[in-house]
Amino acid sequence: MDSIASERPRTVATGWLIPAVQLSTTLLILALNTTSALTLLAFVAVWALTFRHWSLQESVCFLAVCALFSVMDILAVRQRLFTFSRADIGGLPLWEYFMWGFYVLHMLRALRGPAPMPRRRLAVLLAILFALPFATVTDSSALLITSGSALALALFFFHQAQDIRYAAYAVLVGAAVEYTGVWSGQWAYAGEPTGGVALWFITMWGGIGLFTRRLLLPLVVRPSG
Repeated sequence: MDSIASERPRTVATGWLIPAVQLSTTLLILALNTTSALTLLAFVAVWALTFRHWSLQESVCFLAVCALFSVMDILAVRQRLFTFSRADIGGLPLWEYFMWGFYVLHMLRALRGPAPMPRRRLAVLLAILFALPFATVTDSSALLITSGSALALALFFFHQAQDIRYAAYAVLVGAAVEYTGVWSGQWAYAGEPTGGVALWFITMWGGIGLFTRRLLLPLVVRPSG
C-alpha cells in the first residue's frame, strides 16, 4: 500500500487487495501462537512488504499510537480485564507493543477518504471521555455500558458517512483480531464470556475507528473543505 499522503490514484490492488492480504497474513501469524520474538519478526516482515513507503506523518502517528495503547494495555491487564498467555514486559508480549500502531495505520491506508475539517478540541474531549472507562472500570458489563454511552455521545456529534465507515470497519477488524487471538490462546478475557470475547470489544474498536478518522487522519492528510 502506498503512503496515505501519496498522490497516486488507487487501484484494486492498492485499494483492497493488499490491505486484505496484509490483515489476513497478520491474523494467520497471530493464530500460530509461536514465541513472542518470532511473532514480532514475522509481523515486521509482513508490514514492511505491504506498507512499503511511510511518510513522516505516518511514522510519527504509528509510534505515538503504539506508546499510548501500550500504556492502556498495561492498565487493562493490571485491572485484570484480560491477560496474555505470554507476558514478556509489563504483562504484555513483545509484539503487542506494536499492534495498535499497525491496526490504526492499516485502517488509515485501507479506508483513506477525505480528512474532516478539524474540530480538535471537541474530538479530544470526547476521546478522553471515551477512554476513561477503559482505564477505570473493572466490571465487563459496566465497561460495556459506560464505553457504549461515551461512543453514542461521540457519534451524536460526529456521524458523517465516513465516520460510520471507519467505526464499522474497525469493529469488523476488531472481531477478526479478538476471536483469532482468544481462540488461538494468545489472550483471555476475565469472566469467561460467551465465545471467549467480552462484548465491550465492539464499543472499544468502534470508538478507535471513529477517533482514528477524527483525530489522526487530519494529521497525515490535509483536511478537505
